[in-house]
Amino acid sequence: MMGRLAWSQVRFRPARTLALLIGVLVAATAFTVLTAASRTAQVRTVGKVSANFQPAYDILVRPKGARTAVESKTGTVQPDFLSGIYGGITMAQWHQIEQVPGVEVAAPIAMVGYAELNALMFVPLPADVLGRSGRQLYRATTTWVSDGGASRITQPPGYVYVTPLRLTQSANGQYLTDGTGPGCPAAGVVLSRGANPFGTAGQSYARCWSRVNQSDMPPSPGPASDSAAGYFVTWTIPVLIAAIDPDAEAKLDGLNKALVSGSYLTENEGADSPTLPVLASSASGMNEYAQTIVQQLAAPSAMPDMNDAWESAQASAPGRTVATVRTTAQQAYSAVIDGPPTTFLGSAAGTLVNGYWSVGPVDYRSATAGVLTPRQVVNPASVWYTGSLARVAMDDEDSQYRTVTSHLTGQAAGADGYGLALIKVAGVFDPAHIKSFSALSQVPLGDYQPVVAAPANAASSRALAGNDLLPSQNLGGLVSQPVNLITTLAALPSLEDSPAYSGVPAADPISVIRVRVAGVTGADALSRERISAVAQQIEQRTGLDVDIVAGSSPSPVTIDLPAGKFGQPALTLSENWVKEGVALAILNAVDKTSVALYILILVVCVLFVGNAATAAVRGRRRELGVLAAVGWRRSRLFSAVLGELAGIGLAAGLVAAVIAVPMSAALGLDASPGWALLAVPVAVVVAVAGGLGPAWAAARADPVSSVRPPVLAVRRAHQPGGITALAALNVTRTPGRTLIGVVSLAVGVAALTLLTAVSFAFRGVIVGSLLGDAIAVQVRGVDYIAAGATVALGVLAVADVVFLNTTERAAELATIRSFGWRDRTLARLVITEGAIIGVTGSLAGAGLGLAAAAWFAGQLPARLIAIAAAAAAAGVIVTAAAALLPAALLRRLPAAHLLAEE
Repeated sequence: MMGRLAWSQVRFRPARTLALLIGVLVAATAFTVLTAASRTAQVRTVGKVSANFQPAYDILVRPKGARTAVESKTGTVQPDFLSGIYGGITMAQWHQIEQVPGVEVAAPIAMVGYAELNALMFVPLPADVLGRSGRQLYRATTTWVSDGGASRITQPPGYVYVTPLRLTQSANGQYLTDGTGPGCPAAGVVLSRGANPFGTAGQSYARCWSRVNQSDMPPSPGPASDSAAGYFVTWTIPVLIAAIDPDAEAKLDGLNKALVSGSYLTENEGADSPTLPVLASSASGMNEYAQTIVQQLAAPSAMPDMNDAWESAQASAPGRTVATVRTTAQQAYSAVIDGPPTTFLGSAAGTLVNGYWSVGPVDYRSATAGVLTPRQVVNPASVWYTGSLARVAMDDEDSQYRTVTSHLTGQAAGADGYGLALIKVAGVFDPAHIKSFSALSQVPLGDYQPVVAAPANAASSRALAGNDLLPSQNLGGLVSQPVNLITTLAALPSLEDSPAYSGVPAADPISVIRVRVAGVTGADALSRERISAVAQQIEQRTGLDVDIVAGSSPSPVTIDLPAGKFGQPALTLSENWVKEGVALAILNAVDKTSVALYILILVVCVLFVGNAATAAVRGRRRELGVLAAVGWRRSRLFSAVLGELAGIGLAAGLVAAVIAVPMSAALGLDASPGWALLAVPVAVVVAVAGGLGPAWAAARADPVSSVRPPVLAVRRAHQPGGITALAALNVTRTPGRTLIGVVSLAVGVAALTLLTAVSFAFRGVIVGSLLGDAIAVQVRGVDYIAAGATVALGVLAVADVVFLNTTERAAELATIRSFGWRDRTLARLVITEGAIIGVTGSLAGAGLGLAAAAWFAGQLPARLIAIAAAAAAAGVIVTAAAALLPAALLRRLPAAHLLAEE
């Protein structure tokens, strides 16, 4: 009986049955195809995460308390995590870590500090100007340029005096003279009285050259200038020294395979010796250069007295430019390390470490939106004192963000008996040849790579001439220099046991230990458990700070750098800090966006089916009332209505299962026939879930009231002021139905707004790490298909609401037409009703999507508001267009029949 009843509904109400069938079919097909897409994407995502899971090392071990407050708060590791860590881990703790079960490599780094090595870059005077006879005087002005040209430090001019007479020392031995005047200071340095002897203003140079002697006095430091007149640009190159275990380092990153000359270090090389055997990097890590302008001044009548007063007068004297020469930090650094084999500056024994310095970490304060600002520090001039008025880097007078500490006791005055260490090059390595790891999971090795601070906005990019902010000669600068010289742990006693150096961490020299765990093959649970177990054991045995960096990824952090003292403007920079746990977070939250979209599709379909089923039940009031009058129980009425909907769902599911396989194949997705059969239960569940409410309403049908005409109770009369007002009144007459249309459309527009915002307002991603950007919330084409299907169902639901309203008010509309309203005016009324529902749903959906995107990304750019407005406008336009079909059906209303029936 119930089967015949259901079949009669299919035969005699084909339009309603077809609408229900299409709605369920769309839901089942979309869910099946899109879940197949989700499975395919999940396999690719897991593969991508696994391929980028393991960086150079799995665990970073630092001294207790070395983790900064910013790192703890943000779950990150700073890219210059070695900065400011000079010791803190004992050799015994390192050996403890080596013995932990599961540790494959434990590679220590002991930061020693910065030595400053001088490189004298000779700038010869042009041969054509030297060919002239008589006395000549030249002024050389050098400007040190860093930060992509933003910072410029000009030191006081130096002078070169050329004489046709022989140079000899004066009677008191303090000057060089040609017999016509006091001449040049014998030391070659002019120090301004009262100025900081280590600063820019206190550093000048005076040089005398004789055509008779064919050399300068004092003698030049190199053969290139023995018989030439010229000027020296004195570079002070800070070189960062670190100690390693050569065998562990070779296993970790293949340092031994990066050599370009010389030989690799052995484990005990440098033990029981005052010499530090080092591997020297072939790159300085700096992008600074010095530009020297040489000008010829008026020829003096006699040898000048090159004192402070004379120098001040000559600084502004007119001159003719005869040469402009640029020397770079890399050239100066290469001149230092490319001397005679295995030595610096040609010394057979090595280069003395006259002093060395350590620097502290940068202290950041947090601003709004997670932006960091470094705090400036003041380092006194005395920190540069090495026992003599030696030159220091010009940049050390610039703004500083790191505390600089000297490690020279002042007892050392020479190599004999005073304990000064000697640097001797064993080989040269190229940092570019170090074993490379995935950029998506890259962690700082801590040894060889300079920390790169990239411009984060257009203004900063212009200020840096399109370059990154790289290290300069400024030891206290924001960006620290990379390790230039690598020695062995065995050679550290030459510094630790020497009375020449103070503050040396002899008891606990190791700064960090990088640990690789054995048996790690990817992001699988077993590999993660192995890493976690080793980290726990290290922390329990040593009490040190332990960070798991496997599964991490570089995460951009914005830094506001204040203006410098020498022209560098305020900059907004971006540094890649190491974000911990990114891979695990992705695996735990893989494809949540897509799953949410698929659920939204089902929700909208349930609403659509519920609305259509409610209309069908309302249209069968009399029929259901008659059945109740003849003895049908409520349970039987409930089952009959729900059975009809389940049958429609079953039919839609079978059709969806058939078309899901070819559709998935066309989209390049993996959907087996077994997976396609999932459409059948999905369709039945959607149909039944949507029909529960209408079936319950049908079961409660009252036989008496069902046969009465649906006459409304008398209420206060309304006089709408126009078509829009009348349309608004009509929409509110069925609030439940209207709400279904509004919610259905709002869901689709919200999904579309969110996806579009992710694609355009946030450049396709809303996860703050490179690996997350590459994987986690990328918007795929299939996600747009899901959002489009949701919007389409929402629009279909609105059209169905308008159609049902029109059908139920057919007699009313026929009456209005009989009063003289034209079909065109009635069509405007119906379209306006659809537009009102569309405006409400679209604005609600756009607002919801806007709020979700802003909350998810933590910002509200202007582009996001424009995207939300565009999505709302599109929803309104499409909804109004969907109302055209119900409006067109008005012409087919049987007005006479309806009026007669009324």
